[in-house]
Amino acid sequence: MTDFMTTDELILQLKKQKNSNIGEKVQLEKTKRIRKKINKKTIFKIVTGIAFLHILFITLPLVLPNRAINVLGYANMIAIPNTQELDTELYQRVVTVHPFKLEDIEVGDKVIVYGRYSTSAYWVETVVEIREELGEIDTSFDGFIRYTVQIEDLDFTFVRESSFLGVIYFTSSNLRGYLVMLSTHVLILGLVHYFFINEKKKK
Repeated sequence: MTDFMTTDELILQLKKQKNSNIGEKVQLEKTKRIRKKINKKTIFKIVTGIAFLHILFITLPLVLPNRAINVLGYANMIAIPNTQELDTELYQRVVTVHPFKLEDIEVGDKVIVYGRYSTSAYWVETVVEIREELGEIDTSFDGFIRYTVQIEDLDFTFVRESSFLGVIYFTSSNLRGYLVMLSTHVLILGLVHYFFINEKKKK
């Protein structure tokens, strides 16, 4: 004999099923929110780690004996590139250099010379002759006039004109620029944490 549910029993069963579905949906929404919050925290931790490494990278030159050289063996400085004519208005650029080593230099390479034409600036000049036995190197800025430089007076070899990141690094290589860079990192991380991680419950 088949048992049939009464109308009241059927209604009660439907209510239980509806409540069960609502409970599952609520639990699913909670799980999604938790996962979303975990993902945000993970991304924030990764960004914080990258920021920490960058701060460490720009901090080392300030505490090392040779403050100009970074951990990769390069430096950024302001110099006058020799890609312009002497008879025009000369401009300076932030350039990337590395420490001068005679064994790495050959004719055609570029070096950094200080104080050309009685200025207090660094100049990028091309090597046209090397006389190692005399301790001298001939360089030229415009390709016509040659100058003799003592090897012991050369500190840097030109690598390239700095990129945007190189300019930022150069700015942060002095104390004032470093403090501005550090403050910017802290401000950005603080804002990201406040608006995306530390979310307040809405009523």
